This record gives sequence, C-alpha cells and structure tokens, in this order.
Amino acid sequence: MLEIGYKLCSEEHGPNDLIRYAQQAEAVGFTFAMISDHFHPWTAEQGQSPFVWSVIGAIAHATKRIRIGTGVTCPTIRIHPAIIAQAAATATAIMPGRFMLGLGSGENLNEHIFGDRWPPADIRQEMLKEAIDVIRQLWRGGEQSHYGDYFTVENARIYTLPDEPPPILVAGSGPKSADLAGRAGDGFISTAPREELLDRFRNAGGDGGARSGSLRGLLCRDAESNRRCRFFVDGRGNCAGAVLRFLVWADGLFAKRGKAVPSAQ
Repeated sequence: MLEIGYKLCSEEHGPNDLIRYAQQAEAVGFTFAMISDHFHPWTAEQGQSPFVWSVIGAIAHATKRIRIGTGVTCPTIRIHPAIIAQAAATATAIMPGRFMLGLGSGENLNEHIFGDRWPPADIRQEMLKEAIDVIRQLWRGGEQSHYGDYFTVENARIYTLPDEPPPILVAGSGPKSADLAGRAGDGFISTAPREELLDRFRNAGGDGGARSGSLRGLLCRDAESNRRCRFFVDGRGNCAGAVLRFLVWADGLFAKRGKAVPSAQ
C-alpha cells in the first residue's frame, strides 16, 4: 500500500505556520505528516527551528485524523533517550494511534551544541541502538533502571503512558542503518527508495515493517513572480523562493512484532 504524506519543515517555518500547514494537509486528504526535529536548521538562510515537541502537542489538538511522526529525532547527544521516551509517550497519549517516533543517529550540523565530542558514525549507531532499548524499556511502565555503555537510567518511571506505545521508525541512508532498523525498529525511513536498503531492512527482521522515504521533488513558489515552480534537488538542496512542502512516500505501513502502524481508516 502506498501513502503520500506531507513534510512539515521545521527549518523553513515557524510553529504557527507548521500547525496551520498540518491542518491544511489533513483537510486536503493527506493521511500522515513527518516533522523535522533539530536544534539548528541546515542553513542559516532557512531561519527557523522551533522546539518540535511543543509543535506536536499543538498539532494534536488542531487536527483529528492525520498521523504525525518525527522525521527524525536524535535521542543520543542533545537529548537523553529517557526524555524522548517521556515526550513520545505524552504525544501518543494526546493523539492515540496517531503518533510515530522517527529516530536517527543525528548530524553534527544540527545537534552539536553542548561541546561534547561528536562520535563517528559506527559509535552513533551503537548509541542509537542502546537509546531505542532505553525507550522501549521505559515504555513498559513501572520503575526502570538501565546501566549501559552510553546511557544510565536510575529508578525512572514514566507515569503518563498511552494504552499502546507508538511505533519506532529508524532512519538511515546506508546498509548498517537499514540493518539496525530491521533489528530494533518497527519501520525504516530513508532519503530514497533504494531496493538494496529495503532488502537489508527486510533481511534483518523488518519484513512487513513500514518503509518511508523522500521524493526528490520540491514544490516551491518563486519569490519574484509568485508562480509555482518545480525543482529537483538533493535532500538538503535549496531553491529560490520559499519551500512550501515536499512529499514522502511510505510503502506498506504495517509494523512487525504483530502490531500495526496506525493507518488511515
């Protein structure tokens, strides 16, 4: 099953605009939207980067049907995974069955703000796997402790839990991240529908899981002529004029482990 979703670009738009765009996306029939989560935008010219969890809470009450996912959150360096576990649990409690937690290993450009050493990719992948373990452990409820290689959680309990936890979608663009998505996630997010990555995801245990990726087309409005124009650029490309939206595709939105990723009725 193919679904076309809406991309809420936090790097390009302020919180009130993002909330309005989510409402409009729902009104015209989009079934899901992914919202980016960074401290910094990709370039200073983009000019925005609101705190995504506040925006998600507002979207939850401004919409009724559309599913919302983070695309994506880094739960390792800037924010401890225990905090992400609590934030995602709250978001799901506000919008039951409509929230998806997209996670990734992060980019130095967006996430490196505290002066911590920025680890190489292999270490960040290990940290992401442990972060997912921490998040799932806390979602079990009750008092939990975790003493791992990268994270410590001691006597922590998330009191506000949804009836069902949200699916975790793992982002990446290479074979190791596809493997991790298959082992630890309920779905896979990537920048393009590359068959070799989907095969790695399936072979690692993700058969039947959600797959999401970006189309390369950006629908823009020319700043001078106010006419719509279509650009085809890479995932971080810019174009003249304000980017209104770009589409993401999702193939087979059904999760493994016997639980379905929320889908439109």
